[in-house]
Amino acid sequence: MSGDRVLILRNRDMLALWLGQSLSQGGTRMQQIALAWWIVTSAEGSGTALGLFMVAGALPAIILVKAAGRLVDASSSKRVLVVTDLLSAGLAAVMAWALHAGALSLAWACAGGLVMAGFQAFFDPALNKAVAEVADPADVEEAVAFQSSTQSLASFAGAVAGALLIDKLGIAGVVLLNAASFLASAALNATLGMRHALPRGEAAGGDGLSGWAIVSRLPLVKKVLLGFGCVNFFMTPVLVVLPLYVREVLGGSASQLGFIEAGLWVGLVAGTAASRWKGLSSGSADGGAGVVDLGAKCLAVIGLCLLLPGIVAAAPLFAALLFLAGAALGINNVKFVALFQAAVAPEHKGRFFALMAALVSFTFPAAFFLFGLLSDLLDPKKVCVVQGLGILALAFYFSRLAARTRSAPEEALT
Repeated sequence: MSGDRVLILRNRDMLALWLGQSLSQGGTRMQQIALAWWIVTSAEGSGTALGLFMVAGALPAIILVKAAGRLVDASSSKRVLVVTDLLSAGLAAVMAWALHAGALSLAWACAGGLVMAGFQAFFDPALNKAVAEVADPADVEEAVAFQSSTQSLASFAGAVAGALLIDKLGIAGVVLLNAASFLASAALNATLGMRHALPRGEAAGGDGLSGWAIVSRLPLVKKVLLGFGCVNFFMTPVLVVLPLYVREVLGGSASQLGFIEAGLWVGLVAGTAASRWKGLSSGSADGGAGVVDLGAKCLAVIGLCLLLPGIVAAAPLFAALLFLAGAALGINNVKFVALFQAAVAPEHKGRFFALMAALVSFTFPAAFFLFGLLSDLLDPKKVCVVQGLGILALAFYFSRLAARTRSAPEEALT
């Protein structure tokens, strides 16, 4: 670390980026939880309907991976952030008006989610690229930790605020508040000074490499990304299962949904902070094997935390277990993204992070749909058991990958 003060207090641009990310991602989470509750409590509400809504939000990161990666590498990341914020604000305002007028159907909600996720497909790699452009090289891991904790904190605050504000503002009011959050984020991102951005002409991706070609040069990274795509097949459907679990198993309200889900996001923040403890240090000196081994242990914790609610149904227990799962996930996020920031050349980061978003989410559409359908066929408690067992199996995969990396130099980072 290049100073004694916290990074966002000594780097004005990192503070602006952090605040903008907090507002836009918090607002998006508010909108997501409000619309999810709108779906499950409407006449056409079901696990399948909610799964379709989640599928719509997951497709663009996969479909637009090539276009997003090349555009972000060829453009100013600052410009991409501001433009996508403004477009998202406009779309959220239109959706709020449609809800207020009673004109929003499930099909239009899915269409709106699809388009907004399309804007997010460009925003996310630009944000990852911008982190290394506003932070000094010695501060990159700390900046990654702030970025990861920002997403976790914003999701926590958005989940709680969204659930609580539904009764006070209504669904339309929550979505309109999201539009305002995007406008504030755009204003903050417009002030950024990209001190470490590559000079114009050097970052245009003129080497002709695709994102996949860049990842293929790092065999361990490729295996890790594919592994996390499979992890997310079992992990992310908790966003579909949880509203149904609260309604059908616990007989709870939107406020209880926000309380339980908050455990996950608070845990992510705690895990992000804990990632800097010396006992959790694991760099790339061993070719990345230490990071992968730590990841395997964290996945084992996550698997157990998702399995237990399928055996014992209690709101405080579920919230506590999601806190532990979130902490393990937060540690993973910081360690792996910091490893990727160090391994990938600056001129390749737009394409790499766009492909990373696609690879870690390539199972989202199938996962959201299948787990939504499964939640209509099985008790949500049994669905939790399926999720937990799947992640435990993948923890074993990561453990074996770490062992293989130590024994086979060709598997290590180069």
